[in-house]
Amino acid sequence: MSLRRRIVYGGLGLILALSLIPAAYVYWAQSTAEKHGCDFGLALQQNGCWVEGVNIASQLNAAYSKAGLVVLTLPIGFVAMLALILMIAADLRRRAAPKA
Repeated sequence: MSLRRRIVYGGLGLILALSLIPAAYVYWAQSTAEKHGCDFGLALQQNGCWVEGVNIASQLNAAYSKAGLVVLTLPIGFVAMLALILMIAADLRRRAAPKA
């Protein structure tokens, strides 16, 4: 495999990983609020979310505000995943082909 192909694999893998970060933030905020019995969404601003005497509502809201980025980044990640699958399939087909 050429260096150029390895760089493309690395770039696509990095794009795929970075596209999942906003979704991970939203998931973390939702699961943390549920775990501590807090109402999530707009009620979080009004009632707060108290954990060990500290109101973490602002951190949860900041993480949840990344939900808009999820709409943009997940399709990009999906395209990167498809490109990786197609490249891997092409490489496997090329390796399996008999050499003349």
